Amino acid sequence: MNTPVAGDSCPPRHYTHSTVQLFRFSAVSWNSHRIHYDSAFAASEGFEDVVVQSTLHGETLTRYALTWAGPNSRLERVSWRNRTTAVAGEPLTWTATVRAVEGARVSLDVAVVKADGTPCVTGSVELALV
Repeated sequence: MNTPVAGDSCPPRHYTHSTVQLFRFSAVSWNSHRIHYDSAFAASEGFEDVVVQSTLHGETLTRYALTWAGPNSRLERVSWRNRTTAVAGEPLTWTATVRAVEGARVSLDVAVVKADGTPCVTGSVELALV
């Protein structure tokens, strides 16, 4: 990776979450809310399918930022706000822009956006490039 500069855009990452992935993430994170693994229950609550966990969004923001920064990077801080729900099978895109570079520390403005451009998650990730 070249030395990042404020204003740089990171290459976007396109992905979807499967119902199996959401079920497994609920299991390992001890999240027993049925909207995350039971499609019929999620539908009874008004959702199109099982709902992506907010903590999985945070993990995705972090994982893709660390992948972009490379194997010698270290997570310093992550914060995010959920704006709207995403469901299993829905096309999502991770986006990031370099907000600031201070020595070895890089701050990113990050988001997960839906296919129509609606942000379902916005936040920031701070990394140390070591």
